[in-house]
Amino acid sequence: MQQTSEVLSLLTEIDLIRDLSESTREVLSKQCTMGELAPKKRIRLTDIEGCRLFLVDGHAVRLTNGVTERLESYQGLSDPINLFANEGEFANDCVITETPCIVLKIPLTALESALNTSLEVSDIELDPSEGMFLAELYELITSNRLELPARPEIALKIQELTNDPDAGVQELTEVIQRDGTIAGALLHATNSPLFRGTKEIQSVRDAVLRFGFRNTRMLTTNLALRQSFKAKHNVTREAMAAVWSDSVLCSAYSYLLSDILGILNHDRALLAGLVAGIGAVPIIQFIEMRDANPRLARIESLIGKLRSITGVLVINYWGLGEDLVEVAEHSSHWEHRAEKPDYASITTVARWAALQSEGRPHPPATEVPAFATLGLLPPPQPGESIAQLIGSEKALETIKSMFTV
Repeated sequence: MQQTSEVLSLLTEIDLIRDLSESTREVLSKQCTMGELAPKKRIRLTDIEGCRLFLVDGHAVRLTNGVTERLESYQGLSDPINLFANEGEFANDCVITETPCIVLKIPLTALESALNTSLEVSDIELDPSEGMFLAELYELITSNRLELPARPEIALKIQELTNDPDAGVQELTEVIQRDGTIAGALLHATNSPLFRGTKEIQSVRDAVLRFGFRNTRMLTTNLALRQSFKAKHNVTREAMAAVWSDSVLCSAYSYLLSDILGILNHDRALLAGLVAGIGAVPIIQFIEMRDANPRLARIESLIGKLRSITGVLVINYWGLGEDLVEVAEHSSHWEHRAEKPDYASITTVARWAALQSEGRPHPPATEVPAFATLGLLPPPQPGESIAQLIGSEKALETIKSMFTV
């Protein structure tokens, strides 16, 4: 294959690479090659070991586990197509060219180096395998081949209604009844030992009246978001359950901090705490796709390093707003420093409070700028909890109970 001057511009058209810096793409381009393949050329994964191959122009057929897929690319009109989108899944996968095809060949070692260089700029330390994991995950998401969690429409609509002074029980009941799963779960919770009254509740309207707007909002938000935190296998279910448990505690503390300090909107803070860990969901889902025997330690390591990146993708996909995008991006970083109180600062301090309450590792409060941002001065000393939260234990348990029915 012969190097061409078109390689650099082609790299900007590939999802996996287009977000790299111009200098990084330029270095990568010098290690790539372009060439033409004749019609009826059969290519197997073993033929391009150590490389990624992209169709730049021409027609080809991809055979994957007995399934045929036609590929067409038009240089200058469409993006290059990764000829082997799921590398290594089936040993007999192959691609057959139908017409003369122009292809771009990218060495994996060069690609790994470029991706890691880009990630280091963002202060994320990844080893080569973690860099490739993120690259593959990002490519699947941006090409719509890994389904992101569904936007919790009912939870957002209920939050909107319960903040509307003109909305009543009837409007709230109608919204809940549109989702049979949520409506059924609400009735089940209402008649559970925790909330059961002298009379069994049989209608959504009566459930809302028993709970009240505030409790209905928290419970339905919980029920809607919980549907996103699902996994299939024992190890991934354990990891997902831990993420959900952390999200619940972060959410409860976020609500209390907003309410007690009188800053921002406590309902929005409740949602912020719940979605702070949403970036773990696509990571765990992708691990289930690519690893038949995942290790919990490996899952936790990847979540710790990558969830802010994937969380931003999910929150943007849901369209929840820039304030919650910042939550996904910054709440897992203790060094986050905002000029004024924001939801990222609230969830950062809430996460600190949750870890401190459970005796889990956490940094000294003096090293967390969000305390000053929220006006929590002086920060608590080692071994101490946040002074403003002392005495709110009952309220915390009440909020948590809405997430465990």
